[in-house]
Amino acid sequence: MKTKETLTPSMEKILVNLSIFKYLTTSQLIRLKVMKDRRNLNRALACLRQMPKPLVQSLSFAVHPTEGKLEHIHHLTSFGAELLKEYYGGRFTVRYPKGNSPMYGFDYFHRLGVVNFEIELRIFAGKNDLGVSFFTTYFDKVSTGKEKGYRAASAIVTEDHEYLIADALFMLEGPRRDELYALEVYMDNNTARIMKSITRHQQVLEKGRPSKQFGLKHGSRVLCVFKHKKVQLKVMEKISQDYQFSETKKHFLFKSLDELETEKFFDWQFYDGTEASLF
Repeated sequence: MKTKETLTPSMEKILVNLSIFKYLTTSQLIRLKVMKDRRNLNRALACLRQMPKPLVQSLSFAVHPTEGKLEHIHHLTSFGAELLKEYYGGRFTVRYPKGNSPMYGFDYFHRLGVVNFEIELRIFAGKNDLGVSFFTTYFDKVSTGKEKGYRAASAIVTEDHEYLIADALFMLEGPRRDELYALEVYMDNNTARIMKSITRHQQVLEKGRPSKQFGLKHGSRVLCVFKHKKVQLKVMEKISQDYQFSETKKHFLFKSLDELETEKFFDWQFYDGTEASLF
């Protein structure tokens, strides 16, 4: 790939991965095997940032009171996005921040959790010859058309024409059929808030809204991923005692962030603790 400055193969890999995942830290780029050496990777990122028309921008954040210094988050600039579109055509969707859409520090860990999930999903899919038709998140925006505004790309339209904003919506091309999933990543320990979120998903699932939105004749699933295992178990216990969920048991799958490694990605749990598979 060429600009006025020649890009190395490693720089091209950085740009392509940023276009797929939108936001990535250096650690996440290493997880994606873009480059093995962190120092060389940071040098390549610096070159992409320092071009006359920068192809990459890096976001910095204040020191966290308990986590300390936070990694920079990298994304494509409009110049980087246009270069990829020109070079690759329509072979894949190019994701990058449009307009003034700042990323706030309070969303840092949650957003990284959603991106970590997508990374592990795509690695798992690649190793098992599965396709990911699309993966959209709450930080991707789409036009509402006649309403002359924007909404999250992961919005599920409800019966009353309002929106349930999932952390992500994605379609996996399974061995038998396409499977639709909503993703929720819970980083806190507020079980009341989490239960409210999951109950809202249960209500739209009962109406078949996600499937109707994407033209499917079969039901979708909700993947509930937790930072804290003890919170996950507490929420699962609460749901198992709630009769409202009895008809939708097989549509809610549970896992902790620590259990997202590729080897374990297929294996989940139902709310009663029994084993469940991704599809």
